[in-house]
Amino acid sequence: MTAARWLSEQHGPGGGSGGASLLRRLDATGLDGLTLLVRESVQNSWDARIGDGPVEYRVELRTLRPSEAPMWRRLLEQDAPTPVHLPLRASLQRGAPRLLTVTDLGTKGLGGPTRADVVSDESSDFVAFVRNIGDSQDTENRGGTYGAGKVVFHLASAAHTVLVYTRCRVAGRLETRLIGWAIHEKYSTETIHGVKSFTGRHYWGDVRDGAGQGGLRYVEPLVGAEADDVARQLGLHPFPEGATGTTVAIVDPVLGERDADEAMRWIADAMVWNLWPKMLPGADGRPPLRLSVVNEGWEVPVADPTTVPHLAPFVHAYRAMDRTVEHRGLKRTLGTFGLKPLINPMGRPSAVARQAGVVERVHHTCLMRPVDLVVKYLEGPAPAEEAMGYAAVFRADSGMDRVFAASEPATHDDWLVEKLSGDDHRLANQALREVKRAMREASTPRTATDEVGEGVSLAHMSRLMSGLMTGAPGQGGTSVFTPPARPGRTSSGAGGAGARHYSGRGFATGVGHGRRTARVRYLDEARLDTLAGAPVLIQRFQLLDPGAQEVSAVLAVSVGGGGREDTPPEGAAVPEVVGWLPEAGPLVASPVLSVTERDDRVWSLVVTPAPDTVTEMAVSAEGEAL
Repeated sequence: MTAARWLSEQHGPGGGSGGASLLRRLDATGLDGLTLLVRESVQNSWDARIGDGPVEYRVELRTLRPSEAPMWRRLLEQDAPTPVHLPLRASLQRGAPRLLTVTDLGTKGLGGPTRADVVSDESSDFVAFVRNIGDSQDTENRGGTYGAGKVVFHLASAAHTVLVYTRCRVAGRLETRLIGWAIHEKYSTETIHGVKSFTGRHYWGDVRDGAGQGGLRYVEPLVGAEADDVARQLGLHPFPEGATGTTVAIVDPVLGERDADEAMRWIADAMVWNLWPKMLPGADGRPPLRLSVVNEGWEVPVADPTTVPHLAPFVHAYRAMDRTVEHRGLKRTLGTFGLKPLINPMGRPSAVARQAGVVERVHHTCLMRPVDLVVKYLEGPAPAEEAMGYAAVFRADSGMDRVFAASEPATHDDWLVEKLSGDDHRLANQALREVKRAMREASTPRTATDEVGEGVSLAHMSRLMSGLMTGAPGQGGTSVFTPPARPGRTSSGAGGAGARHYSGRGFATGVGHGRRTARVRYLDEARLDTLAGAPVLIQRFQLLDPGAQEVSAVLAVSVGGGGREDTPPEGAAVPEVVGWLPEAGPLVASPVLSVTERDDRVWSLVVTPAPDTVTEMAVSAEGEAL
């Protein structure tokens, strides 16, 4: 058994700062705690990357097994502070203690000296992360600092306690290190040497005599084989052979009102909305950041940002950044900017997006530092046409990184220009003024053009969106276009057998001889989206009946002038079936979907709408007569 134990840090003769004030600084943010954890921890990971290789970043939640919990208690309760000074004991005594680990690989680990009073030519990552509070890693093209961001791990722990397990290179050789670290309120208490004051910082590891440090004892990390052995006993994943990196294990994580599944899905979504520029393939075809989320051994999907309806427009704007923003008077480049008009996706954005400021419609600029880490989504004026919006991206120039970094709060989630003065204020203020001017221009009425260059009238698009939301036919008459004839059958036109006519929520159906109508369940309202840059309508549904069935689309359009047309006017655009998209699998590019047995999957009918019309759609399924 290791001799590792806890030691509470005393104030030295020269004083010293505690960590509780930093906990309060981060806790004052409006960001959700799990979002804050993702944002701050990934900055540390990105800053520690090695060369140009990708960084692997993983967040994992697991409940300690009955065989593991006693080992945790034996290892971590040795000389642990009393509950009034640190709530660790209460967390370890829970019936099923949980652990949230944040791991990065492709990073250099926490190397350098382990004592803060040692001067070395090596990097001081261990001291900066574990020992010193508020020290800045002032390095070009880095995302943040170890000052406040590292405390986010303690804020995410009900016990304010973490274990830091790292592998780094020391004098050219690999070395693993393991140390515990907790932060709570400073306090004074009676000791055998009289009343002493303590900083509220507590360390777990190899307690050393403080000779040469004013007589105060201190804690060194476990190293080498002992560090690996204790980490294994605690259930921490070993590092791959030859790899360097860091795992921070958060004891008794704070999940808020969410259960474990909800919390880990939130973390996966927070990754997408805050880290998406790093998820896009680089010049070598690989994303700079590889993300994974694991919940009790199960992978939680992390969405491709190009498939998230309210986020994809920002990806398009990012890829279209072609405008340089400058301060001509000071002859400084401020950043680059791109903006894309869009047709707003249907439905509400995710809870993570809403917290980030994208509440309903998209009319925002994503502000980001030169390292492509999202700062915030700045809301601009909404276009008068309800269906329309815009997404923009402003990336600060590397020469402006110092200026914008100085304007950020401890949580790095805003640019507070009023904090700056002199030329720095003039530069940052000019950048935001240009961004806001571009958003005002984008909010003025105009004709939108989709990715394939087809103009769509905003007035008609407004009616299209209204029709989709309410299921009403809209103004004018309705033309109903029959589905393609099935094998062995003949379509008889809009009014004959096989035609479907719009009636309220769905369509009234005429069924051919020897066939039966199969039941279809609509899972939500049809929504407008994009596919390969072109607008499409999507209707999600499930088939309820067993047996072979043929599924077809029933499409109708509302046109001006009133009256019903059995066939579309010559040369007129009509809605077209793109295909059928299963919940998991490739698109079935066919006007008719055939199933041979019971199919419980969620399907999506994908249709290209007719411009300048209200396009209506429904799903029809038929099986053999019973």
